[in-house]
Amino acid sequence: MHRGGFTIAELLVTIMIVALVAALGMPRLGRTMDWMATDAATRDVSTALAVARATAAMQGIRTRVVIAADSLRLDRWEPAQWVPLRRWPGPLSRGVSVDMSNPEVVFGPTGLTWGVSNTKVVLRRGTQVEVLTVSSVGRVKRW
Repeated sequence: MHRGGFTIAELLVTIMIVALVAALGMPRLGRTMDWMATDAATRDVSTALAVARATAAMQGIRTRVVIAADSLRLDRWEPAQWVPLRRWPGPLSRGVSVDMSNPEVVFGPTGLTWGVSNTKVVLRRGTQVEVLTVSSVGRVKRW
């Protein structure tokens, strides 16, 4: 009479093979997770910059993006003060650290940057690093 099932030796061999495949794949999975997080954070920052530039040009007003670890803030200039326009979670919400040469990027009514000529934003998680540069003409370049 034949019984359906597996022997303990078969189960142990199967578990050892699964453990070996998992151990080999873990480092790659970690790098992939770092890449996905920094890529998403970089897209968030570049989207905030693009929205600010488009808002400035379309509405003919100064707008600014304030880049912080915990938030991305978009404000517009009204006489004598900045008024909140839009908020996004910052890179820290994705586990990504951020370093920047200037945390505030202001776009004039023509879509050109106002003030500091270039801003460099460095987003980092694990070994993955992404760099954004905002030029004086308002263009965002991803390195």
